[in-house]
Amino acid sequence: MTSLSITPQAGQTLVDAIVSAISQAIDAGHWRPGTRIPSIRRFATENGVSPFTVVEAYDRLLSQGYLRSRPGSGFYVEVRQRASNLRQAARLEDLPIDEHWLLRNVYEHSEQALQAGCGWLPPAWYDIEAQQKALRALARHGDMNLRYGDPKGYPVLRRQLAQQLAEKGVPVQGDDILLTQGASKALDMVACALLRPGDTILVDDPGYCNLLSCLAFRGFNLVGVPWTEQGPDITALQALLETHRPRAFFTNPWLQNPTGASYSVQTAHQVLKLAEQYDLLLVEDNVSGDFTHGRQPTLAALDGLRRVIYIDSFSKTLSPGLRVGFIACPADCVEKLLRYKMMSGLTTPELNERVVLEMLNEGRYRRQVEKLKSRLAEAQFLAAERLQALGWELFTRPANGLFLCARPPQAIDSMQLAEQALKQDILLAPGHLFRPYGEASNWLRFNVAYSQDERLWHFLQDPPRASTGRQC
Repeated sequence: MTSLSITPQAGQTLVDAIVSAISQAIDAGHWRPGTRIPSIRRFATENGVSPFTVVEAYDRLLSQGYLRSRPGSGFYVEVRQRASNLRQAARLEDLPIDEHWLLRNVYEHSEQALQAGCGWLPPAWYDIEAQQKALRALARHGDMNLRYGDPKGYPVLRRQLAQQLAEKGVPVQGDDILLTQGASKALDMVACALLRPGDTILVDDPGYCNLLSCLAFRGFNLVGVPWTEQGPDITALQALLETHRPRAFFTNPWLQNPTGASYSVQTAHQVLKLAEQYDLLLVEDNVSGDFTHGRQPTLAALDGLRRVIYIDSFSKTLSPGLRVGFIACPADCVEKLLRYKMMSGLTTPELNERVVLEMLNEGRYRRQVEKLKSRLAEAQFLAAERLQALGWELFTRPANGLFLCARPPQAIDSMQLAEQALKQDILLAPGHLFRPYGEASNWLRFNVAYSQDERLWHFLQDPPRASTGRQC
């Protein structure tokens, strides 16, 4: 196998240089199809680079069709096919890495790791006593039901959720709600039950990384809608609707992951107007909605749940481990979703749903949410102040929520920053994780709940610098 010369050219990152060198060797026939290439660790050692850099380079080559991954065996040169105008469904092993992949394969669940880029709250922030009390109450009353539950989910919880949604202006009955294993599963259910592989789908750009990977894996054609401080860019959205005629728009309007931005009232009305004009299904992911200030109406409430499917969960407010989420949708969608739910996983765990109901009825839920809102608001303020003091650019300044999106000074490259942070057991989340097909971005997502640790700020005060920063 021909040795490589890896020397970044002007404007290139080290990852770009590795991708260019390997792809040129394959195109020139020096690395033949079927040849096993060096492992990540070996390539990094032989070329004096970080394994994290090689991971991203190999990942790009996988997505471009130059390499193929064989679990347990390694990476091999792929047989190149002629370019096609149609996007093909991705193999699972070819998907962009996300923070969960990083935790499992790079950190190996290190207890010392600072998860400054993760997507969840610290365990100590939840009301552990309320969880334990709910479990004891169920055991005491003999309600530890371990049988298969109702196909739609525990009826009493669904009725209570319908009442809560009605208070928020969403006209829905208990029979129009399906309980799910978290919001991520709900999003996947909607895509698989109501859409077809090959359909064009609009997504937030940047957006929720797990959703983007899931939709790409399912074979959908993703088109990103650029975001602003007020939500999606309406001019760009209309142009994309006119050009692509998509079937659906998956969007996270409130305290969005990863930017922390929220729709303005004007943006919400304009999105709904365009959805009506272009016969567009809107899928509203509202997992952080309980942390918003005031009585901002949801898209589902403004629309009357006619062409909006509403998704929420208790992972951010009660416990991520319970895996209880739900879908509220127009009546004509319920049976399709229910059929897919039963085919793909049967019923959801009734025990978990009863625990959630017990915690809601116990009366501490509202106090818990208010406590979380207060802590997150303070954490947002402190993280924003410290980032700006270091010269970082903020995408926006959210009043609440988990996420803050920021871009380092131009001389600092976000991927190099993430690589250096890993060496100090600090997990950062570079912006390419949140683009529809892993496109380059120099933004990073910060979880403000984990960004109070002084280790992060000591690191950011003296970060590595590159010759030039990549543009968003």
